[in-house]
Amino acid sequence: MQVKYYTSKGSIYVHEIAGENEFWFKQDTHGDIHPLIGGIHISRKRLQELVSEYPSTLLDKTYCFDVGVEQEFFEDAKREAYPDRIHGDETIICFLIKRNSNCYAIGCSSLVQKIEKIE
Repeated sequence: MQVKYYTSKGSIYVHEIAGENEFWFKQDTHGDIHPLIGGIHISRKRLQELVSEYPSTLLDKTYCFDVGVEQEFFEDAKREAYPDRIHGDETIICFLIKRNSNCYAIGCSSLVQKIEKIE
């Protein structure tokens, strides 16, 4: 199964599920593909609340985290992302990427405009 999330700025986030394996990638407006460690479809409001729960010293302006914190934050966001908690709110894709051998980064898409499921 594949789920495509089309965003307001033209990017497409793809969540592919093949048996027990999950894959996420982003296709930007130029057609370039960027692999992601993971992704979450989440309410923008809930993600903002979650960010505010973390001490400001752990966050910088680009939502880049020290080793370990980013994975903890991402797992917290996953727990908050269940579809029944969205309730018609504006949604985004929160994603995790690997920046280098010991650092990850959290990113956020623009607003999700359309969702397409392909079996």
